[in-house]
Amino acid sequence: MKKINCNIIRDILPLYLDDVVCDDTKELVEDHLNICDSCRMEAEILGQNIALPTNRNIKLSDAKVVKKLKNRLFRKKVVVSVISVVVSVAIVIGIYAYMSLTSSYIPYDSANIRIEDDNGELYVSYDGDHLAGTVIVHTEVTIDGEEKDAVIFSYYETLWSRYVEPLFNQSQEESGICGLGDKSEIDRIYYAEFDLDAYLDYCSYSAPTKEWDTEYMIERSEMIWSE
Repeated sequence: MKKINCNIIRDILPLYLDDVVCDDTKELVEDHLNICDSCRMEAEILGQNIALPTNRNIKLSDAKVVKKLKNRLFRKKVVVSVISVVVSVAIVIGIYAYMSLTSSYIPYDSANIRIEDDNGELYVSYDGDHLAGTVIVHTEVTIDGEEKDAVIFSYYETLWSRYVEPLFNQSQEESGICGLGDKSEIDRIYYAEFDLDAYLDYCSYSAPTKEWDTEYMIERSEMIWSE
């Protein structure tokens, strides 16, 4: 059998060491290594694991780098968590504010809205659903040339009182009873058939501030009690 050139064996050695050669080639390389000290030494060198030099200072430096990376990642996680919480809270507050501030008046219904006299004190009660609050205005109105003391009021609901509060089965019985004043000081009571709350806000926050227009309010209200 013809002797194989060492250069050929050395070209094959990397493939042989990676065990990607066929059985015949493997046998051929091993036969050559058994008789060739030079190629056998080359194979031993190639087969050794390469280890990078290291020392204590390098290890400490690596440890500091890893620690800095960990601290940076931890701070990043904390910042992301805080931002997530703040954004979530802001969204919840925004939704609550929108649902609480978006109001609409409750139309008058004599079956649910009643004026009651309790020892000379007048009260109004509401027995309906979705009540959020009451708006009351004490003013003077001219009737047949005579000044009369009048109360204009309305009940209103919000998106929160209509859609959220019923989920908690909250009773609105107490919040639906409001005092209107001394009977001797009230001549007429009107129920506003418009968004009285929005109108008063408009008057208060307009620039310049507007006076209440009593005639405007009376024309859009229904008289439900008189002395």
